[in-house]
Amino acid sequence: MALTVTPAAAAAEPSLRLDTPRITADGSVTITYAAGTAVHAKNWLGVYRDGVRPGGPPSLDWRYVPEASGSVTWGPERRVGWTRGAASIGPGDYDVYLLADDGYDVLAGPVDLTVEAVRPVEPAEPKPEVDGVSELNVLTFNLWHGGSQIPDGAREIADVLRETDADVTFMPERNDTPADVAALLGYDHLLATGTGIVSRYPILETGTVGDRWSKAVLDVNGTEVVAYGGHLEYRWYTTYLPRGYGGAVLGDWPAGWGTWDRLDAPVTDVGAILAANLQSGRPASAAALVEDVRAERAAGRLVVVGGDFNEPSAQDWTEATADLFDHHGVVVPWQTTQTLLDGGLVDVFREVHPDPVSNPGFTWPADNALFPTSELTWAPEADERDRIDYVFVAPDDRVAVHGAQVVGPQSTIVRDERVDDDSADVILTPDAVWPSDHKAVLASLRVCDEACLPSGAPEVEAVVRCMAGTAHVAVRATNTGDAAAAVVLSTVFGERTSADVAPGRHAYQSFSTRAARADAGTATVTATVAGRAPVTVQEEYAAKSCG
Repeated sequence: MALTVTPAAAAAEPSLRLDTPRITADGSVTITYAAGTAVHAKNWLGVYRDGVRPGGPPSLDWRYVPEASGSVTWGPERRVGWTRGAASIGPGDYDVYLLADDGYDVLAGPVDLTVEAVRPVEPAEPKPEVDGVSELNVLTFNLWHGGSQIPDGAREIADVLRETDADVTFMPERNDTPADVAALLGYDHLLATGTGIVSRYPILETGTVGDRWSKAVLDVNGTEVVAYGGHLEYRWYTTYLPRGYGGAVLGDWPAGWGTWDRLDAPVTDVGAILAANLQSGRPASAAALVEDVRAERAAGRLVVVGGDFNEPSAQDWTEATADLFDHHGVVVPWQTTQTLLDGGLVDVFREVHPDPVSNPGFTWPADNALFPTSELTWAPEADERDRIDYVFVAPDDRVAVHGAQVVGPQSTIVRDERVDDDSADVILTPDAVWPSDHKAVLASLRVCDEACLPSGAPEVEAVVRCMAGTAHVAVRATNTGDAAAAVVLSTVFGERTSADVAPGRHAYQSFSTRAARADAGTATVTATVAGRAPVTVQEEYAAKSCG
C-alpha cells in the first residue's frame, strides 16, 4: 500500500478550492478553505467579478471564516450567512478569494467560478385589451441601493411587482437590479439614468431627458405611452428646514443648513426655503421634463411620469396642513411639483385623494422591521413624514384614472419611533419582504385605443317655439357618429331617451313649458355608443314670449 506524506511546510500553506467550477444561477458551490498558519478571527471569503482585485471595487458577497479550515456553501440564490454587496448576482464569470484579517492581503485565490443562466423565463404576454381598454398599473418604487439591503432583493422586488400587478415600474436607486427583476418576470427593462424602468408591455424606444429622467416608449396594445422615471437631487432637502434640521443645503446659507444636523430653531422663512430649494436643480429638471412632455403629447403619445422627487408636493404643504407634521405654520408652494402641475400634468394620488389631511399619502420614511430606526430616519427628533414619491399622468381622452394607493409597511417613523399609520390611506402591504426605506405609490390607469374613444359629438339645435299660445323648448340632436347611439335629450321641463339613433338620423322632442313664456336656458344632450365613452353637448336657447 502506498502512503503519501505531505511535508509540514506544505501543509501550512493556505488553500482554497471549489467542488465545481461551474454552477447555474439557481445552483450552489461548496467552497473549501484552509488558512494554514494565518488563522485569524477576521479572515474572510470574497466573491468578486472576474478580473476585479481585492482592494478595488467592492466584493459582491463576503463572509468571515475564523476557523483554521472548513467549508461553506454559496450560490446566487443561496446567500444565507453572507454579507451581500449586490442585491442579486446573475450569470457571468467570478473570482473567489480567501483574504486575511479584514483586509485585502490574499491568502489564496483567485479561483474561477462561472455562473450560467437557468432556462430563461419566457417573455411575459402584455395584458389583453378588453373592448379597446387596457390596464396600465404604474408603480414608483425606490429600491434603496438596488434592494441590496436585504437577502435576495431582486426576487423580493419581483414578488412586489407580482402582488401589485404593476405593468410599468419606476425604480430609483436602481443599481443593476431592474435587469434582474425583468429577467425574473420576463419583462422589458431600461437602465439609463439613476432610475430604471421595468415594463410588462414592450419597450419600443428609449432615451433620457437631462441626467435625471429615463424615458421609455411603451406599446400598450397599439397605443404608444411615454414613461418618464426620475430620481431627483437628494441634497438641498429643504423640507427639513421647517422641521429644525439642515438638509445638506449647500452654498451661502446660515450655519448648519449644509449639514443633516439639528438646527437651533425651525426655519419658517418661505422665501428662503424656496430660494434654497431652487438651487437643488429639481425645479429645473421638472421644467426640462415638461418641455419634452409637450413634444410627445403633440406627437399624439400618452404620457406617465414617476419617481422619487426628494421634495414634497405643492398640493400637500397647504393652509390645511400648516400646523401638522411639523410644518410649523408654513405654506410652501414647492416648485418641482408645481412646475409639473403648471405644465398640465396631474398628480394621480392627489387626484384620487384630494385632501392632504385625511390622505397624506406619506412615502418617506417607511418603517422596515429588519432595520433599527437609526437607519430609517434622518431627522430623529422631528416628524419628517412626507409624500416625495409620485405618479403623474398627462390628461387625455384616451387615459382614465381608476385609483391610487400607497404600497409598503403599515407603519412609519415619527421622532425615531415606529408608529402605525392613522390616516384614511388604505396601504397595500405585500407578503414579500419589504426591501426599502421608502413606501411605493401605485396608480391604476386605463388606456383606451381609438375604437373606444367617444364618437363624434351630436349636432344639437335648441329653440323656443309657440304652439297654441304655449312656449315649447324644441330640442333636436343629430347623430354624427359612425354607429347607432343612445341619445338623451334633457331640459328643466323634462327628459327623453331615444335608444337607437342611427348615424345621420336625429332624436327630437318638444318640451312644453306649460306657460306663455320661456326664459333663456340650456338643453343638454348625451349620446352613447356601446363600449365607448358618452359625449355630452349643451346648447343654449333664447327667451321667447308666446302671449
